Amino acid sequence: MSTGWRGEDMADRINEFKVVGGIKSTVSAKMIYMLLSKIADGEGVVQISQKKISRILGVHKTTVGKNLWRLEKGGYIYIRSRYTEDGGRLANEYIVR
Repeated sequence: MSTGWRGEDMADRINEFKVVGGIKSTVSAKMIYMLLSKIADGEGVVQISQKKISRILGVHKTTVGKNLWRLEKGGYIYIRSRYTEDGGRLANEYIVR
């Protein structure tokens, strides 16, 4: 059965899983980390709401919040709160390390 992956492309894809496999946390945290890594810009920054992460991964929003906290505590991401000029909340910004 062919995966369609070749040479370095396959090695790069496998390395992504190795990085996530090294995270000492829950499976949900690993899924969140993988999602953030995939959608982050070239500097590792992504702006996304917990609600959107929840919908994408099919897990409860509470699960997302707890696991984002675990990832930050473990040093895998940095969470930056964002606000509008009048003090309203915006989706957090996550920096993947």
